Amino acid sequence: MTTNTPLSIRSVRLGAMPIIDKYIALLGIEPLFQRHVSSDPRDKIPVFDCLSIVLRNVILDRHPLYKIGEWAIQRELVSSALAESFNDDRIGRALDRLFAADRASLISEVVLNAIKVFNIDLSRIHNDSTTVTLFGDYDDYEDVTSVKPRHGHNKDHRPDLKQLVFSLSVAGDHAVPLHFKAWDGNVTDDTTHVRNWMSLRRLIGTSDFVYVADSKLCVRDTLQFITAEGGSFVTVIPQTRSEIGQFQQWIQNNNPDWQKAIDEPNPRKKGSERRQFWTCDSPFRSSEGYRIIWVKSLAKQQDDCLRRTNRLELCQDALTKLSAKPHKNRDKLESSVKLILQANNSKEYYDWQVVEDTEETFKQESRGRPDETTKYKKIEKTVYRLSFAQNGQKIAFDASYDGIFPLITNRTEPAKRILEMYKYQPNLEKRFEQLKSVYNVAHVFLQNPQRIEALLTIYFISMLITSLVERSVRQEMEARGLKSIPIYPEKRECKSPTADKLFMLFDDVRLQFVCENHKVLSTVPDELSKVQKLVLVLIGIKPQKFFMTG
Repeated sequence: MTTNTPLSIRSVRLGAMPIIDKYIALLGIEPLFQRHVSSDPRDKIPVFDCLSIVLRNVILDRHPLYKIGEWAIQRELVSSALAESFNDDRIGRALDRLFAADRASLISEVVLNAIKVFNIDLSRIHNDSTTVTLFGDYDDYEDVTSVKPRHGHNKDHRPDLKQLVFSLSVAGDHAVPLHFKAWDGNVTDDTTHVRNWMSLRRLIGTSDFVYVADSKLCVRDTLQFITAEGGSFVTVIPQTRSEIGQFQQWIQNNNPDWQKAIDEPNPRKKGSERRQFWTCDSPFRSSEGYRIIWVKSLAKQQDDCLRRTNRLELCQDALTKLSAKPHKNRDKLESSVKLILQANNSKEYYDWQVVEDTEETFKQESRGRPDETTKYKKIEKTVYRLSFAQNGQKIAFDASYDGIFPLITNRTEPAKRILEMYKYQPNLEKRFEQLKSVYNVAHVFLQNPQRIEALLTIYFISMLITSLVERSVRQEMEARGLKSIPIYPEKRECKSPTADKLFMLFDDVRLQFVCENHKVLSTVPDELSKVQKLVLVLIGIKPQKFFMTG
């Protein structure tokens, strides 16, 4: 007698998990979590496992904390027996332990592993900061050792909410993150650069790198400190510095020796004008004695001219309307003029004055229908009128500086090379864009700043992993002579693949298990497409071993 044994098929969604696992293993992240973060033998789920799962979720799907447990079970990262144990409270406690750990050493070891394994070029490092906007008051956590949520200059345009400042330093090699630091929400960049630079020097063991940042780096004490310690810098001079006015005066009677530095197609707008930049060394040095390089951008020149023209047109229209009629009150008229000039940032472009005038009117001396015998009396009333004119000399003076901005450095390379160093800065801003748009960083559900700071550590490691994936693919594309790969919908080509787009390519990849009485008889992987196989080869994973790493 034969009996039919029930068979079942269990499907597990792998997605890009094997790719993530490869990089987590290469960087030794799980052993580092295990070594640096304190554990408790009573934990049903080890802390390092919990943090590793959160890391994978941040990279791939970015669920709120209370949904990560369900996600982990679906991905079979946690057994169903531990389903109730893996919840947001457990994740919160794991973040508490991560906060209490020596996170600086943990991050340093992860980054040093990345530098060693992937041979990252550290000759140039870029720094900038952004704000992480918080939802909640956090008033009960003012005395803790973590960073303090504060109101400050919010880059998300939410001044009503508290924030933290997220400072990030990346290598000039594919913008790979090297160091991050969370600061109190009201901290400004000019106070952080010395500490950031010292942290980078300790990390890589030398001061022989170019430190590139925005104008907040241009502080006398900071520049002199970096120079005295054997470092070098490239930054832009703020518009408030006296060197700006000095150069504006100089170019009125002198012609700078502009040398074309960059002439290339605009990668963002096909068919638009080419991106053109010229450079010239300054005829004078900065007040600290450093080299100044003046840069002229064609796009900035056109933009500066257009902005000023628009401001002048708006201001001219408003002043014309104001001058078209008499006014009874001098103070109100003067206030109106000042508001118009201030609103259009055109104070220096107009000469104006309020002119006192006498307005005459005539009124009948007696009531009744007027006739040839009617007598009138003259009434004189003081009124005020606006008289104004554009200051053409000042407009021409400012127009001569259109499109120009100054870089300051203690380097001696040709001006073109200094400009190229600074022009890499937007690649760092792309990391912030990923942090806020792709990762959607917002700590709505966290109870305290300690957990926020710990989670930012997870976000930093996530950014490091995704940047290394991008770097691997782009370098291999260049080595193979591939200008693009068809990873967009409808097999459209992509010249610079991002990790998020690469991971989405594997979003629906699954592994099926054929089971008998809950015992796995065989595994049946999905068939990978040609594009998926190409991406795996570019990453360094043999397609036939993709499912073996899951």
